[in-house]
This record gives sequence, structure tokens and C-alpha cells, in this order.
Amino acid sequence: MRKDYLLGILFFSSLWGASEAILGGFLYRNQIAYSSVMLTAVAFIILTIARVYIPWKYSATCMGFMAMFYKFLNTPFFGCHLLAIFLLGLSYDLVFNLIKIKNKAILAILTTYLGYILFALSITYIFRYHYWIEGGFIKIIHYVGISGSLAAIVNSIIVPVSFDLGANLKRRLKNPFGLKFRLTTSSIYVITITLWFLSIIKWF
Repeated sequence: MRKDYLLGILFFSSLWGASEAILGGFLYRNQIAYSSVMLTAVAFIILTIARVYIPWKYSATCMGFMAMFYKFLNTPFFGCHLLAIFLLGLSYDLVFNLIKIKNKAILAILTTYLGYILFALSITYIFRYHYWIEGGFIKIIHYVGISGSLAAIVNSIIVPVSFDLGANLKRRLKNPFGLKFRLTTSSIYVITITLWFLSIIKWF
């Protein structure tokens, strides 16, 4: 893996993890309905712009893992939230790497449903979290059918827009993650290091 890809993955996963810790903390703390839809939308914006800059087929999975770890350091432990983050990254890689169609909206819909289905089945039948076991198959259908569908609709709009945004950014800043001491790259270093430093301090 190229060194600039590593910095890019750390930077984007930091943004994703921070959104899960800060925005997610606010949404769940205030019991906002369909919190996962808003968090998934933010994740897909970050993953899509990241994909423009980091065309490495495992990048979203790596970012999912790093974002999951970031949230773990910053919030009380909720295994289901961590699992959902990782599976979204994995699903993004699977769909965008294996399905050879150009329509970004369709890819976004497929990715969203895959992430929601994998999470619901895993948390219920593999990890056997009591909250999901008690809800049974009806809870799975409700989660995938309603929350998943809402997220799929939102992502079908924001993913194509995010690809265009990423492409425009790349035309202006071809490689801000290159190991050069320029203002943009230095700023990315500072943001990334600061986010992780504060997370580690908070953990200890």
C-alpha cells in the first residue's frame, strides 16, 4: 500500500470515527429516531470522497476498522454500534469492487442494504445480542425494511453528489496526502494526529 494512502485512510477514518462519537453520541443520547440513517449518510459521504483519492480495494474496510476503534476509544462500549461501523465499510468495498455497474446511485442502494442486512443477521444470530434476539425476525425486517430503506434513499442521492465533489476536490488538490511539507498536507497531519491524540488521552 502506498504511503499516501495510509495517511488518507487515517484521515478519513478519523473523520468517520469522530462523526460516530460526536454526532452519534448526541443522536443516541437524545434518542433521535432513525439515528442510524443520519450516521450512515455521513459515513457514505466520507467513504465516497475517500474512494476518489484512495482507489485501493480494501480502503473502506480499513477505514471501517479504524473508525470503529476511534469510537471505541471515545464512547462507552456498545458492541452493536462498533459492529455496524465495520460492516458498513466492508459492504462498501464488496459492492463497489465486485459489482461492475457505473450507476453510483444503484451501488449506494445495494451497499446500504447489504450493510444493514449483514449487521441485523450478525447481531441476532452470530453475536446473539439479547435486545435483537427478543425482537426476533420482525425486528430484523423492521430495521432493514424501514431504517435500511430510508438510508438507501438518502445514500442514492448523496453518493453520486459526493463522487462529483470528490472529483472536483481532486482536480484542485491532486494528492493532499503526499508526503510533502505543504500547507494542505501539513493541515491534514495536524488534524489527524490531534484527533487520535485526544482520543488516546481520553481513553487513559
